[in-house]
Amino acid sequence: MRTSAKTFVRAATPADYPILVAINKASYPDYGETEEEWRHWDETWDHKKYFKSRVVAEDGGGVVGFGLVNHMRWAFVPTKYRIDITVHPEHRGRGHGTALFDALLDKVREREGKAVAAAAKESMVDGVRFLTKRGFHEVKRDWESRLFVRGFDFARFATADDRVAKQGIRIAALADEMQRDSSALQKAFDMNEDCRMDVPSVDPPTRHSFEEFRRDDIDAPNALLDAFFIAIDKDGRYLGVSNMFRSLDDPTFLWQGLTGVRRDARGKGIAMALKLRTVRFAIDRGIEHIKTWNDVHNRPMLSINEAMGFVRQPAWISYEKDL
Repeated sequence: MRTSAKTFVRAATPADYPILVAINKASYPDYGETEEEWRHWDETWDHKKYFKSRVVAEDGGGVVGFGLVNHMRWAFVPTKYRIDITVHPEHRGRGHGTALFDALLDKVREREGKAVAAAAKESMVDGVRFLTKRGFHEVKRDWESRLFVRGFDFARFATADDRVAKQGIRIAALADEMQRDSSALQKAFDMNEDCRMDVPSVDPPTRHSFEEFRRDDIDAPNALLDAFFIAIDKDGRYLGVSNMFRSLDDPTFLWQGLTGVRRDARGKGIAMALKLRTVRFAIDRGIEHIKTWNDVHNRPMLSINEAMGFVRQPAWISYEKDL
């Protein structure tokens, strides 16, 4: 536990979920999450492999913010930890963020950590200033983009489906494939991992186990197996993926998950065909828009999104600080 003039920092408990989810929503109204999701991510975290700890800041007996420190298991470096700090907008500028940061940094140093990572949206100037003031330097940028699907002009992409079909490739939902092929989930996992290894990352991506894939992409509260689209060749090999997740907090939009194609199957129009299927899914279910993120240097994926009409938003900046 750590105290400052007005801040008392303590370990978070399950009883804090409602207020922490509310603070997160107040701070990031476009990225709301639910208690169900938070509980799932916490309860399925493998503490034997990766460190994770959450603390809360109190002022006058009320919770005003929280902090999280954890290993980045998608790109695992044993001595590097990610720090996330969120203070309710009405309680900022009073030292609560500093108290949370110091408490989290204490945990990293106790574990002999060598570096910490963090992120801030470039339009959230207070967050950018908070990190740069403490010696963090920029290491990566990801454009956020949004596609409002109403009135989407499929005619502009009239040849996309025929192009892949002529190559003996079909697009299917994982939910349907699981009904007809007992090995569908394993195939999806193998393909998903191959594609994920090529996602731009500061540190090399870490391969996940089948159990991790199932927990994150299949059994998660926001999973959408009928929006987990896969490209399959005539021999039954899975070539590419584009999947989406529900927003439990705001059903008007969908999160875009991974879009990727195995290296030996690129240049065949598969990614575009997959992305078009996600748009059809969204329209059929009355969804307003899709949110996605791409590394600013991932030109192939950015080109597809731009062609489809995704509108670029402020970038999310990844930062690091050596200890």
